[in-house]
Amino acid sequence: MLGNIPMKAKAKPLMEYTPQEILTGLLEKKPAVFRYLYRAYSPMIAGYIRKNSGTEEDVVEMIQIVMMELWIAVRDGRYLEEGKLGQYIYQLTSNTWRDELRKRRTRPQEMLPDAALQIEDEGIENLASAIVKDRYLNAIHEGMSQLGEVCRDIIQMYHLQKIRLQEIAERMQYDYDNLRKRIFDCRKKLKQLTEGILAKGR
Repeated sequence: MLGNIPMKAKAKPLMEYTPQEILTGLLEKKPAVFRYLYRAYSPMIAGYIRKNSGTEEDVVEMIQIVMMELWIAVRDGRYLEEGKLGQYIYQLTSNTWRDELRKRRTRPQEMLPDAALQIEDEGIENLASAIVKDRYLNAIHEGMSQLGEVCRDIIQMYHLQKIRLQEIAERMQYDYDNLRKRIFDCRKKLKQLTEGILAKGR
């Protein structure tokens, strides 16, 4: 679980992080390491997405997804080449964006149709925008760690991996309508957890 980090806390400069410190920091979910990675590699990710027909909304979303994919790769032991992090993130960006474009060509973007399922973010911006901000990054990571496993899996599959609701329902053996209600409840729970964590840090 990530702890609350004071607003004055700063990630160490680039040259002070060794490859092993980055890997260890990711595995231990250290906020300073996540902040460093966002600052160091967001411009590269953003540049690639913009050059390949992406919008500013795509940029924000893909930065979030690529960083999450990096963390998953480290956690699962799929990233081992410590000295080639920049190349690995570039390849993740390329592969992830190519997959996203292919999905967009083969199917329309799936949205939750009912207005009742849309959550208004009063205290923070939407999840994709918030996660790139240091203070919200800490709170969202901590909030995700406090969610139950089912909610965490649903949010990761739908919002990060962009898996269709129908496919998620089949994987998890949920009734489609019940899944729509469940994802609403999970998002609401994450929002409440995040706001509570932010309030404690004031």
